[in-house]
Amino acid sequence: MKDVLKSTLLILALSLPAWSSDYQVMFETTSCDGETGFSTAVVEDIYKIENAGCDNPGGKAFEKLKQILIKNGSGSYDTLTLTQEESKTVISDMKLYMKARRNALENSSTLIIEKERNR
Repeated sequence: MKDVLKSTLLILALSLPAWSSDYQVMFETTSCDGETGFSTAVVEDIYKIENAGCDNPGGKAFEKLKQILIKNGSGSYDTLTLTQEESKTVISDMKLYMKARRNALENSSTLIIEKERNR
């Protein structure tokens, strides 16, 4: 006697634009010695933002810089420093991206395909 295994394959059709997986944020960098610049990072590659361990040379008294860790594809992270205010902006941009992505998933069409296999 053959057992019939009924499997259900869910294919989620994401209604995200093609560029969404490479959505980038741009931010101003500030080094511990006061040098400034800017950088961009793909949102999906940002691992975390944490204290950098040095004071903000141009900021308020006792204001520490933050560091952002960005996956670089080799199993390690690139680290950049930024002000607390700029880190809040990056986090806000990331939250907006994640909200848009969640809305796209919730409003997407779901295709369900049933396939019967003999075992």
